[in-house]
Amino acid sequence: MEAKMYAYGQYFLNNALTKNKTDNKTLNMLKTIIFKNMFLITPSITIVGLVLSSLLATSFTANANTLSITAEMSPEVVAEYNKQLASNSWPEMHTKLALMDNPYAKQYKVLRKALRKEAPEGKRKRLMTHEESLFMAKKMRFDYCQASVSFFVDFSQRAFDLSTTEQNPLTKEQLMQGNGVAYPFTEAEKNNPSTRPPQIALDLGWKYKGQGKARAKEFLATCLAIPVELYYKEDK
Repeated sequence: MEAKMYAYGQYFLNNALTKNKTDNKTLNMLKTIIFKNMFLITPSITIVGLVLSSLLATSFTANANTLSITAEMSPEVVAEYNKQLASNSWPEMHTKLALMDNPYAKQYKVLRKALRKEAPEGKRKRLMTHEESLFMAKKMRFDYCQASVSFFVDFSQRAFDLSTTEQNPLTKEQLMQGNGVAYPFTEAEKNNPSTRPPQIALDLGWKYKGQGKARAKEFLATCLAIPVELYYKEDK
């Protein structure tokens, strides 16, 4: 059931992200639906497992991340990222990251208006420059990576719970199956913009079993380090 919910969420979100006309309200609605359903279907865990995973998560909270979420953002986008993060009312960082507005969205709206306004006669819009296409690629990469934040958190906890249970603990191989991407990971999906983020979510989710909430920023930063060329499309 969990795999199906994730796959459905990814399907609808990926469909939305591949359409330039997608509005931010739709993206926010989809992100909220995926996030809430992930945690509604998470199997109940033992008190011992909860305590242990909490302790593990706390021990890593103070560690500095080796990657930065804002590493490839322009100063304007960094300012918007900080603004969106600060204005988000959710108390936990992993929830803020999963549900905050895309920091590229504001400039994206401006760009879309400019493309229509500057359209040559008889054309719907003008072609984007290389830099504009690069900006669009970064926005899309953020959308895809953000869509997998809650999945990373959920899988990390599930991996801990089900691999440490006293009776019939599951192996990594068993846990990696049925999550919307092939396992072992394939090169084809590694080079696919929609399946690379969940691959990273699974990989880090297993590595940081039970630490997903504390490691959400690290996951997003790692995902945003995916080469932007994977999302780049030349405007023709």
